[in-house]
Amino acid sequence: MIALAQLDVLRALKRCLCLTEQDLVFCDYLSNSNYWKDYALARYGTYRWLQAQVEQYGVNHTYLLAAERYADLPLFASGTKSQGEQEALEVFFQFIAGESPIRAQIHA
Repeated sequence: MIALAQLDVLRALKRCLCLTEQDLVFCDYLSNSNYWKDYALARYGTYRWLQAQVEQYGVNHTYLLAAERYADLPLFASGTKSQGEQEALEVFFQFIAGESPIRAQIHA
């Protein structure tokens, strides 16, 4: 199903985590710092969850779990946490498959 090796996916997730940590550092300098901090924390938590799933279950199973989680998100994410989670999952789908999961779009 997914052609990327587990090590490559973990490396990509590590880079995403580093970018999110940088966002957490710089959010204090932005005008709406609480919003950006919550947004970055939601992304960070999602990337950590994805990393743990890849380590435990592998890439293919994690893709399916992430697609289910993405499908469970509200169609119009209004909260900061759901927006951050949605972005993190979409970034994951982009580097795993090059697009958002079709199944998740149908159920959303």
